[in-house]
Parts: sequence; C-alpha cells; structure tokens
Amino acid sequence: MAVTHWEAMMSETLTFEPFGSGVTRPEDIAEAPDGSIWVSDKAGAAARVASDGSITQIGKAGGEPNSLNFLPDGRLLIANFEGALQVLDTADGAVETLIDVVDGQAVTHANYALADANGFVWATESTRFPHPGPDKIPEMLADPDGWLFVRRPDGSSEILADGLSFANGLALSPDGRHLYVAETFTGRLSRAAILPGGGLGELETYCILPEDGLEAELMAAGPDGMAFDESGALWVGVYNRNALAVIAPGGKDVQMYAFDPAETDLGWPTNPVFTGPDRRDLLVGSIVNPHIAKTRVEVPGAPQPYRIATPAGS
Repeated sequence: MAVTHWEAMMSETLTFEPFGSGVTRPEDIAEAPDGSIWVSDKAGAAARVASDGSITQIGKAGGEPNSLNFLPDGRLLIANFEGALQVLDTADGAVETLIDVVDGQAVTHANYALADANGFVWATESTRFPHPGPDKIPEMLADPDGWLFVRRPDGSSEILADGLSFANGLALSPDGRHLYVAETFTGRLSRAAILPGGGLGELETYCILPEDGLEAELMAAGPDGMAFDESGALWVGVYNRNALAVIAPGGKDVQMYAFDPAETDLGWPTNPVFTGPDRRDLLVGSIVNPHIAKTRVEVPGAPQPYRIATPAGS
C-alpha cells in the first residue's frame, strides 16, 4: 500500500531544543522581512533572537505582549493581552497604540493580531470580562463573549464575529482566501471567507480537537496559536496538553504530538511559527518557559502572513 504524503509527514519524530533563553512569557514569534527572529517578551515588548540564541530586548509595551506579526511596512504588530493593539519600531524601540476601540467597544484583552500583504489587520479580543483569571472560567464558559475584528488600511475598523469562547489565535490560509480562528475553551477551530474591503463570510467549523479523557481535569484540549504548512496541514499549539496538534487538509484527521516533560517540556505551547530561508525551522512559543522551542520539519511552512495577499484588498 502506498504511503501518502500525510502519513509520511506524520511519521516524523520531532526533537525540540531551547532557543532564545532569557525572555519572559514568550508566547509568539515573528520573522522580519530581513529574516531576523523576534519573540514577544513581557519584560519589555519584544526580543530579537540571534542565530546563536542570544537575545536583545527592544521597547517597553507594558501589560502582556502576547502575539507578534510584522506589518507590510516593517513595523512589528503586537496584541497586548492587558491592552490593545500596538506597533513597535524595531529600529528605535518606540511603541505606539494602533487601535484601542472598535465599534464603541474597548480593546482590553487583545490576544492575537496579524496583517496580510494588503495591510488589513485581523485580530481577536478574547473576552469582555475585566479580569479573566482562572476563577472566572466557569462564567466565561457560560457566557462566551470573545470577538474578532478588522482594522483596515484607511483606519476604519469593525467587529466581524462575536460570541466566541475565548477567541485566540488566527491564521491565513496559504492562498489567502480564508481566515481561521481558534476558540480555546471549546477546542473549536473555525474559518470564514475573506471578502473584498475587509469583511468576512459566515464562520464555519473547520475542526474540533478530539476528546482525550482529560476534559474533567484539564478542560477541553485548548487550541492557542496556529500556522499552515505548504501541504495544507494546520499546526496548532495546545497549551493545556503540552502538545502540538497537526490537522490534515480538510480538517478531518487530527494527529497529536505530545511530549514527555522530563524529556522536552514545551511549557504550555502557544504559537507554532515556520521560519528560516526554507521555512523548515519550526519555532514554538511558550506561556511559562523562559525560552521558545526549536526543531526542524520536513514540509516547509506557509509564508509569514504579511506576505500573503487576500481578497480584502480587491
């Protein structure tokens, strides 16, 4: 029986090593147009990671810099979980607010933001609860109130989806036609068609991470950040399983890479990001580790979001 590309890819054994030690809460990673690697850093705003793993901290964002992605103009876009969307000038460290109100709603728990090649910024606000700590999870489960919004190049903005169960990571499909969003508390990954002018079609369920018997202890397997590879497989950080889920094209087959903490601790993994000249260096962010994790994969990742054109610009 012939071995499919998907089966061959999933037969890989991934071995991670620490990379970029010395950062605090390094949830996300972004690759700049010049190929440099940047990591979110609660101790400042972001840190540039050299090829030898040494770091240079840049800027002061305050709060909790959560996600990082570059804008087409070269500035670094930050979703601040204790604030709004910010931009960092990586040359001088200056941090400015990009947007803090959408349709009259304050942006106070921005979780993830990315920009496409046309300059449209797509972002999630996890919840409207003012202090969304662990003690509030039962209330947030009962009243899902996360939302997804767009900030257009002309400065206008709009809430595009509401009622999400802790809205988290986003990804553009490699062809730029769809936007994907993770709902952490339900294990659901949904997608919507991107429309001209920066709108979205109706959200449809793409995949729900399978039950594994740990729900009573750890809640549903919680998707965080995600990224596509060139085969169309979607790689997802599952923070509360210390694992990566890899979803086959079409969303039907889910394989889970789980890791023994005694061997390689991903430290509540968040955002997987494909980097390097061949996009085969897989870096994974962490909530609790003072470093990110690094490995090599067989299939290259899709380009960084700011290199992907979408129908929004047409």
